[in-house]
Amino acid sequence: MPERTLHRVIAHTFVFDAEGRLLLLRRANTGFLDGAYTLPGGHVDKGEAVAAAAVREVAEETGVEVLDIDPVIAMPYRGGVDFIFEARKWRGAAAIGEPELCDDLAWALPAQLPAATAPFVAKALALRAEGTWFHEFR
Repeated sequence: MPERTLHRVIAHTFVFDAEGRLLLLRRANTGFLDGAYTLPGGHVDKGEAVAAAAVREVAEETGVEVLDIDPVIAMPYRGGVDFIFEARKWRGAAAIGEPELCDDLAWALPAQLPAATAPFVAKALALRAEGTWFHEFR
């Protein structure tokens, strides 16, 4: 019998403001992608629904309350799978909720992402624009 692999399950969320800008956080002190801007998100807890994890992570990391969320992209990568959602309706003022893990918060137009944005963010935005819901990220 072949050995089964265990994968990380990650939930990220696109949060756009009324001007079409995307909410980004710059990772710090995590040991992974530090210095890069990423989407709010993180690991799905054992027994937690993926969409619930996405809503929870946005609240923990930014203080934004997601009221309506839709799945947009499933993006498997070596060692895991990233589910990317879009907050269709949200409220609150975005702020850094975990300063020990994030040192900047930015709003950026998708065509003008900071140079230090993690590569998966631009790829996910491109997939969203073309309506592609599945992509194996390498």
